[in-house]
Amino acid sequence: MNYFNPKTAAERYAKGRPDFHGNTIKHIKDFIKIDHKLDKALDIACGTGLSTKALFEIAKEVYGTDASPEMLNHAWEKDKIHYALASAEQQPFEGNTFDLITVSSGVHWFDIDKFLIEANRLLKSKSWLVLYENHFIADVQDSENFPHWFLQVYLKKFPSPPRNNAYSWTNENLHPKNFNFVHEEKFKNAITFNKKQLALYFTTQSNIIAAVEQNQTTYEQVEHWLDQELALFFDHADTAKTINFGNWIKYIQRAN
Repeated sequence: MNYFNPKTAAERYAKGRPDFHGNTIKHIKDFIKIDHKLDKALDIACGTGLSTKALFEIAKEVYGTDASPEMLNHAWEKDKIHYALASAEQQPFEGNTFDLITVSSGVHWFDIDKFLIEANRLLKSKSWLVLYENHFIADVQDSENFPHWFLQVYLKKFPSPPRNNAYSWTNENLHPKNFNFVHEEKFKNAITFNKKQLALYFTTQSNIIAAVEQNQTTYEQVEHWLDQELALFFDHADTAKTINFGNWIKYIQRAN
């Protein structure tokens, strides 16, 4: 199931996902040592394009693809970005086209072996495939009990659907696919939310979408429950708190 196909999911995604991507792109720029803008960059599983538009910092021409037409309907800057409907494993571009391919918070939904074959086809020699993730780690300002609530209450009520988190990102596995694993970087992104914004963010997660699409609940019921639960951590509706998200970046280079 593509959890991001429904129109309601895309609408919430467009409103509720935090825009942290510029900070991650700075890390990518520094590590790869991009002194001049690349000719072409492609963002796969681009969603509504937050991760895609950030690529203008390091690329002249920016492309974004996603398997959900509803996500692309809500995409940013359609007049500047070349968007296309496509699965990660089958892209509508000629080979040896891109200087950089990025994937933000999406690779765990792919058939990764097939995706790597496609990424190798699309990239120029020695160019980069950069995978990164901005994941919720329940690190909330002045809220020591929040991690317990997140793990023992929230995720017990709305468990995460299966995904491919066990892929072996080793050179032993990547070399036959013409890639070298070069480096992994980890850091935190600080994002500010009030109670309503955090609740909206939660409803963009695949576990909530899955529960709604399987008719276990409705978004209205989830929002009511979250409003009551999050009141434990937010004194007032307009109280804003800093929440640290975990971010990792995997730098993978095409061998030749």
